[in-house]
Amino acid sequence: MFLDSVEYLDHMTDAYLRIRGQTMNEAFEYSAIGLINIENIEKKQRIPVFAEGDELENLLFDWLDKILLMMLIDKVIFSKFKIEITFDKSSDKYIITGYGEGELVDLSKHELNVEIKGITYHEMKILNHKDTNETIIEYIVDL
Repeated sequence: MFLDSVEYLDHMTDAYLRIRGQTMNEAFEYSAIGLINIENIEKKQRIPVFAEGDELENLLFDWLDKILLMMLIDKVIFSKFKIEITFDKSSDKYIITGYGEGELVDLSKHELNVEIKGITYHEMKILNHKDTNETIIEYIVDL
């Protein structure tokens, strides 16, 4: 279950998240779920998702930024993602392709806890923990 994989750490003014996944794909999926942090989301729609980056941290930033923009502009929230991360040699970029399952925001049902201003590169980390074979992601969200 993803709830065990998302940890909200103490930070003075922003949200600091630590994500654990058994694979890089899973860690990226959970990183987006941690960003959304809303309960009672039904899987009414399946929406394609795409992100790219020159390196993994850049890919993570683009991924989270696109999920945030979908929430703010399209008013879509997700309860699950299924993605695949690949490296495209012709463009020399990492690429995320896949989909998210969710629904449109319904303020009578979904409690939007805080306003997110943006994703930040500050303190962004992607680590492969050799002892547990986990991918650990840490990032800060500007509130």
